[in-house]
Amino acid sequence: MLALLTLTFLAAPLSADVVAMTPLALSLQEPDLKEDFKRYDAILKSKTDEGEAINMMDTFVGHHRTAQEQIDNIDDSISIGEGDKKLLLKERKGLRKFQNTLAEKVYSSMTHKGRKAITEANLQLFRAAAYSLGQMGSVGGHYLWKAFENKKFKKEPDFRGLCLEQVGYTHAYDEFMEELVDLLDHHEYLFIAKAGEALAQFSGAPGSLRKDAVERLTQLLSQNWESTISNKTDEEAQKKYRQTGQAMRNALEALTGTSQSDPQAWTTWWNKNKKDKKLWADHDE
Repeated sequence: MLALLTLTFLAAPLSADVVAMTPLALSLQEPDLKEDFKRYDAILKSKTDEGEAINMMDTFVGHHRTAQEQIDNIDDSISIGEGDKKLLLKERKGLRKFQNTLAEKVYSSMTHKGRKAITEANLQLFRAAAYSLGQMGSVGGHYLWKAFENKKFKKEPDFRGLCLEQVGYTHAYDEFMEELVDLLDHHEYLFIAKAGEALAQFSGAPGSLRKDAVERLTQLLSQNWESTISNKTDEEAQKKYRQTGQAMRNALEALTGTSQSDPQAWTTWWNKNKKDKKLWADHDE
């Protein structure tokens, strides 16, 4: 029912009259959605029916996607001067709040008092939540980062790594690119690799962000590689490069649109291209 409602608004150009009807307000009062929230909370409390909760997460992702389509239409209307800008911005703000409500609901599966135990059934639910949040843009990224830092998962590096990986799929460049780059020097090699995998999804980022990330990736990749060459008996250095090198190379390839044979070649490429304004221009320039 909600999908039909939102599609009705998508079918025609946005105008002040349409905005005044406030589809967000109607969405929040939609009986089916309110019942979904109730049922979802009841499942989390029951400690059973994980499959149904996961299916409901898919529904929440669908609502988020529809809201994003409305936001994109609003942005288009504003850019061409169509409609009442003040009302359009108000509607946009409401839709963003609605998206946050959906992402928060998905994230609640990880923090609900009925899901305190780290069991395989709960981890299955948490992993599904992470994948769902990865499809919910910047608001999803916010909750993925909260999950990564949540002390509850201190002894679950694989799950935390999944959260990092999924941050990449949010394409929330401005919010998380710097944070992911900072993790490239983490003591946990898995997190370095997952940060690299996330950065590999950020090929559409603004040029200045890509440039900063590539500079750091090049430095660390070369540093890690040289550590394995200078002391071939250093098992820890070998392990670090083995577990992180490929993910870092993947990130470099995605962020630069080129491929190099080895870390030394990447250093040479960086020194040659770091001042290339065309290469580090934003994609829409």
